[in-house]
Amino acid sequence: MMQIKIQLVVLLGILSKVSGDQYRFVLINEPKTWKEAQSYCRETYKDLATVQSDADRAKLKEAANAVNFQSVAWIGFYYSVFTWHWSYRNTKINYTKWESGEPDTYRTQKACATVTKDGLWHNTSCTELKYFICQTANSTEQRYIYISFLYTWREAQRYCRQYHTDLVSVRNLDENNQIMKLIPMLGFAYIGLFKDDFVWSDGSTSSFRNWDLLQPDFLGECVALTDRKFWKTELCGKLKPFFCYRSAASMKRQILRLEVKSPLNVNDPDMQTSILAEIQQRLQKLGVTNVTKLEWRAAANRMVFQKNESKLSVE
Repeated sequence: MMQIKIQLVVLLGILSKVSGDQYRFVLINEPKTWKEAQSYCRETYKDLATVQSDADRAKLKEAANAVNFQSVAWIGFYYSVFTWHWSYRNTKINYTKWESGEPDTYRTQKACATVTKDGLWHNTSCTELKYFICQTANSTEQRYIYISFLYTWREAQRYCRQYHTDLVSVRNLDENNQIMKLIPMLGFAYIGLFKDDFVWSDGSTSSFRNWDLLQPDFLGECVALTDRKFWKTELCGKLKPFFCYRSAASMKRQILRLEVKSPLNVNDPDMQTSILAEIQQRLQKLGVTNVTKLEWRAAANRMVFQKNESKLSVE
């Protein structure tokens, strides 16, 4: 039987593989407390995962599906201080139009904002049922859409994200004037401004939220991604796998050389694919879960394997 020396290029990290990403997610299937997970991510990568959009949510799901992970894992979200945010893509709060005496919430009280026919903003409980205004990023459609369904703020947010873009963000007087014209006389409507008490581990200002039903329930102060890919609060001392993130540019590339014996034509593309699949399975069985891709490295003659007497080698 021939002895074969195989050279592989191994890319480390269970990563989302979307071209042009500024950062990528890494699933660490080693249970730790939230604080231990945070320390590990900061020492080894960048930080615990920050989720800024539906695209990021999809990338987390992709990283989990890559190894058939269907459990609960920490992300970099945790209970801290109350702050106002816009729902849509970390829009900065550069403009407000509060009614006199508003907002009147206490420093530690959650709230969501509504707008009236006269364009003035009021804070209210996010669980109240109200009409709402969505916005769309599609320039061929009407930019602002008044929805005459009675929903809680969170339900309104989910509706807008599913059928349009998000709840409306109001960045200036002109936009405020446009949305106030949509509201019936004496009416109120939710806008995308909300106040909550969670922050991101890396200090980012992402306002994206993807809570599961009846969440957050404040049975814990740290946030985990469920097997349904929604968020829930958990006790920070629980041991769980976790997602880190890092710059895509920092992805590690490692070359491994292995020797095997085979009487078959290992330069056959189908055979090479089969060998890679077998190696990937064996690495997973050994607990090596941080490999996103295996690929062959061809020599100058475009062949992966080079015959040398009784051996084939890769240079």
